[in-house]
Amino acid sequence: MTLRSRIPTRIRLGLAALMVAALAGPTADAQTALRLRGSARAAGADTPVRAAIDLEARYGYRGLDFIGQKTYSARAGENGQWSVLGLTSGAWFMGAQATAFLPQALVLPIQFTQKNPGSAAGGQVPWEVGFDLVARDAHPALAAAADAAIAGRRADVATHLASVFETATPEALVAAGEIALYARDPGLARAIFQRAVALAPGNGRAHLGVASTAMFDGQWDVAAKALWQARDKGLSPRIARAVGAAITELQRITTSDGQYACPGIGC
Repeated sequence: MTLRSRIPTRIRLGLAALMVAALAGPTADAQTALRLRGSARAAGADTPVRAAIDLEARYGYRGLDFIGQKTYSARAGENGQWSVLGLTSGAWFMGAQATAFLPQALVLPIQFTQKNPGSAAGGQVPWEVGFDLVARDAHPALAAAADAAIAGRRADVATHLASVFETATPEALVAAGEIALYARDPGLARAIFQRAVALAPGNGRAHLGVASTAMFDGQWDVAAKALWQARDKGLSPRIARAVGAAITELQRITTSDGQYACPGIGC
């Protein structure tokens, strides 16, 4: 009796199917796993910060439900550089926090309209995310809210920020909005960023905050307009290229009549 005859037919067929799939390579729905690089530095001082980085998928390809690993983490090294491997197409929440600094958060699309992006040669996102962390000493009134956000106490964040909403400077409001977004409270963050924009229309970081809260909730049209404002008003060079890429990504989900052709929510 040969080895082949001793193997049941259904097992032989299953093995054959696996071999065919392996030889055929990735399917049309397979997504390229990407490496995202970035940096963390002290705002205004340009010194590296050994920050803890968190990434969380909000939406998948073109705003659809995300499928795959949703959360990643990294630690910036002594030079402030960090990288994460394994990201796929979607809109991603990105946060950074470190001792003596207020947490910062933003939301950006990564190859939002391309499952197998040719522009990400070698699995590398062609732009970086640069965090500019604000020292706690710059806004001591925000320290309690920052601690609550890092600890995941969302309700406490809202309580602490309520006391500074009316009196804070535009710069403090931007920092407060980033704390609220880090706590995953986009509604509160949006209200704070919008007040910052009203007080300081030329603050690009405030407009980026508005865009981030819109992308957090899948409001792509609002996000696209705010991203344009953020770029026009001026941003840190470490984030400007990522914002330019985000504008391009959101433009790709529009039709010739200017209407958003996105199958996800908020379109």
